[in-house]
Amino acid sequence: MDRKVSDEGLEFIKDKEGVALEVYLDPVGIPTVGVGHVLTREERKIWKVGMKADQEQVVDWLREDVRKAEDGVNSWVTVALSQEGFDALVSFVFNVGVDAFKRSTLLKRINQGRILDAAVEFERWVFSKNRKLPGLVTRRSEEKNLFLKGEMAD
Repeated sequence: MDRKVSDEGLEFIKDKEGVALEVYLDPVGIPTVGVGHVLTREERKIWKVGMKADQEQVVDWLREDVRKAEDGVNSWVTVALSQEGFDALVSFVFNVGVDAFKRSTLLKRINQGRILDAAVEFERWVFSKNRKLPGLVTRRSEEKNLFLKGEMAD
């Protein structure tokens, strides 16, 4: 059975990504709303720049968008995970992408059962365009802590 991110995990992702209730154009002009939800062609017929979405719609979009990250974690992690561990990895994959996760040493260490070594790997994912970003340092630290909270709970 495929696992799903918990409500707490969704809140964690919303907190890390940020939430925009109003439709806006992203830096390259793409209509976006909620937790970085890029509006589909069909949605753009209904949702126009400046329109406001409610929290329920934002969560619906987030659940839809997070499915790819859930699928990635479900597909590539071969060991049992706690809910917190799963949520931490879904947040990570939502941010870095499924392909990056699939190739990562983080995934390799998890599947080897090397939990503490895996946790250290979160700290390597703090760069964008060769620049260390304080926001990513904070996010990875919080993902690492959530991951360890669940995986070291025995």
